[in-house]
Amino acid sequence: MALAAPHRAVPVQWRMLETHLEEASFLWGQWEHALVAPDHDLVEVGGLEARLLAHLDALVLGGRGVAARLLLPTLESDESETVGCAALALLSQEEAAAEGEQLVLDRLVEGEDAQRAGIRRALQLAGGSRLVERLGALLGSSSPMVQAALLEVLGHWRVDPGPVLQRLLVHEEPEVRAAALRAARAAPGRLDDKALELGFRSSLLSVREAALETGLVCARRLAWAECRRQVLAREPGSGLAMRALAIAGGAESQRLLLDALSTLEARQDVLRALGLLGTFEAARACLSLMREEALAPLAGEAFSTITGLALSGRFVSAASSSEEEEEVEESGPERELPVPDVNQVEAWWAGQGRRFEPEGRYLVGQPFSQDVLLGALREGSMYRRRGLALALAMRTGGRFVVRTDALTRTQYAQLEEARRAPSHLFRRSMEGTYRG
Repeated sequence: MALAAPHRAVPVQWRMLETHLEEASFLWGQWEHALVAPDHDLVEVGGLEARLLAHLDALVLGGRGVAARLLLPTLESDESETVGCAALALLSQEEAAAEGEQLVLDRLVEGEDAQRAGIRRALQLAGGSRLVERLGALLGSSSPMVQAALLEVLGHWRVDPGPVLQRLLVHEEPEVRAAALRAARAAPGRLDDKALELGFRSSLLSVREAALETGLVCARRLAWAECRRQVLAREPGSGLAMRALAIAGGAESQRLLLDALSTLEARQDVLRALGLLGTFEAARACLSLMREEALAPLAGEAFSTITGLALSGRFVSAASSSEEEEEVEESGPERELPVPDVNQVEAWWAGQGRRFEPEGRYLVGQPFSQDVLLGALREGSMYRRRGLALALAMRTGGRFVVRTDALTRTQYAQLEEARRAPSHLFRRSMEGTYRG
């Protein structure tokens, strides 16, 4: 179709396009928050995401002119959400796609931290085989901060970074080492025990957790031994180790976790694990700890994860006072967890608790199984889904991963892939795994 004559061309509505960018930037922040929120599920996040993508589509349809006048200058912003929107719009354009990708990657290499963060997130969401090749080519020769960003993107895509990974696993910069450890889940053959041990002994929690989670997903005995050591030692920052033992299950896991409740500093981490343990005794422990104001929201969430009781309506207490809120140590999405009405929950348990077998394991009130886990991942709150996604990855040896920070269409595809998997790939029992 021929282009309209210049005197008949529709003028570009620049203010409207700027509004699209502003709205997209606002929704980007809202969407990121919703991805971990206890009051959102995948359907609700999908609705918010659709609004975000609609604004970005308007910018994409603007073509070269909008890219040059609006999107490229926006890559210089110091607001990561705005940079992310501009970068994702550029990466989504079909017109001059290679040129747009190159400009985005140039800013990734040369930009400041906020710009790099926004571009890294846009790259994670964009994907594409051509981008894989470009990022791989940059990985060996970039600065440490750029290498860390590239590894985070490749790890998100589950792409083997190549032989350079083994050198980056022992990099002197902790940010690079942590990102390399996470990326190694896509290339477990490049991960040796020396790199894991080095990660376990790091002074930084981010590196220790990256090493431990990768070792667990890749089913390394060394990682399970480290979990048990951390929990027995009551080490600060052993929350991931507790969640892993809860996922493994079994009498000894339950004993270790319930014993850890005697250490006041460990109680929050234990509560984050008990919902994944899913036993009758775990539910009883959660019910008891609901009486402690600072622990009540976490205890209620774990109890709900086990029993399926929805903490809403009469099962939620009146809002906490500002003084009580100041005493709560949780941050981020955990501040949004509902506070249970303990008396109402106890009354429910008195009538319903007898249907939970002492030796059974439960998830959302149903006996634990592959189908129940996948159903909870599809329908559960975004906050809860993070722990469930770890359970899926560990039980399948890293074969099936649901990225709870990905676009919803990607998450649905990952869930469908796991649903179609042969049942023998799903480990029904992991009891005793940590004994090596």
